Amino acid sequence: MQFSLWHASLSALALSRSSFLQQSSSALLSLASPPPLHILEPPPPPPTTTTPTTTTTATATAAPRTGRVIIARATSNDGDSQIASVAKAFRNDIQTIVKNDPSLAGPLIRLAFHDAATWESSRGSTSSSSSNPYFWLRQQPSGGPNGSIQYELGRSENRGLSKPLQFVQNITHGYAASLSLADAIALAGASAVEAIGGPTIAIRMGRIDATQADPEFLRTPLKASTRRSIVTKTLPEAGLDSDGLRLYFGQLGFSEKEFVALCGCHGLGRHVSLLGMPKDCLRNLTRTCLEEAPVLLPFVTKSVDTFDNSYFQFLLKWNSNDIKLGDVAFIPTDVDLVVDTGLKRWVDYFAQDQNAYFNAYGQAYQKLVDRTATTQERY
Repeated sequence: MQFSLWHASLSALALSRSSFLQQSSSALLSLASPPPLHILEPPPPPPTTTTPTTTTTATATAAPRTGRVIIARATSNDGDSQIASVAKAFRNDIQTIVKNDPSLAGPLIRLAFHDAATWESSRGSTSSSSSNPYFWLRQQPSGGPNGSIQYELGRSENRGLSKPLQFVQNITHGYAASLSLADAIALAGASAVEAIGGPTIAIRMGRIDATQADPEFLRTPLKASTRRSIVTKTLPEAGLDSDGLRLYFGQLGFSEKEFVALCGCHGLGRHVSLLGMPKDCLRNLTRTCLEEAPVLLPFVTKSVDTFDNSYFQFLLKWNSNDIKLGDVAFIPTDVDLVVDTGLKRWVDYFAQDQNAYFNAYGQAYQKLVDRTATTQERY
């Protein structure tokens, strides 16, 4: 998609959009999935002093917000109203549907992360050869938020994303050439967060869609102190330890505070259960069986479709008798955040101050999805 497409006529959008919205609202079944070396950061400030970037009234508990935290809303007066119009209309479409069915939020946020997190920095190979004139090509950044997820659905990490992707594509068709798939996915993730009580996150636009899959494996594996610290893939694996998380998110440019904030989304959505699974699937648990599982269970039961800080509050109780069977479903990387003292301080911080979490998440999300965008303003 060339940048000039942003200036295409919008006159045909309203009619085509409405029909796609009607078809898309029931098209998605909710599925959800379950970080240089150690980055030393100053300790978080006391929660009582935290001030959101821009805010009206907002609470610091797990309860749904009554106000709004806004992360870098655009204040452009550059006359580029068509981009703003498209972004606003698409946001409204997503929010209308997600507010009617909040279970869509988790898969849309996960889709945005999986499309964007394949970014690999310019680190490349650690050795060069003067006989290879193309060595510098390996040093260039690759991947990132570019819509390549549409070619990567066969990877195990992306199981369950075909339906949210189809959902976004259906709505995007109503915008003709005015909106790339990459922009639509990034906007959908931000809009879903806001629709279920999270911050308003303005993002840049103008991403160009990829024509092939991003690499599944890093050009050079990252390794720290243990076997569980080895990072080989462009998407994080559930078995990574805390050093592995630092390595993975570090190569993406995230600090500890930022990647712990991004992990807060693990409390959203649902996971596959074997309950009600057909006998044929129990004998041979195929990808189709997992995609079409009849019973889906929430990761965090008490706020499964609400964007809040309850994930961090539950994490602090992960080995406590206060948690009953079925309340939560943690994966190893979740527990890493509380058994590592350097990461746990951010879990403590976000568990006590929801506004601080909203601000940190919004800024981390912008960093995640804006690296391939071409506009200067955010919408």
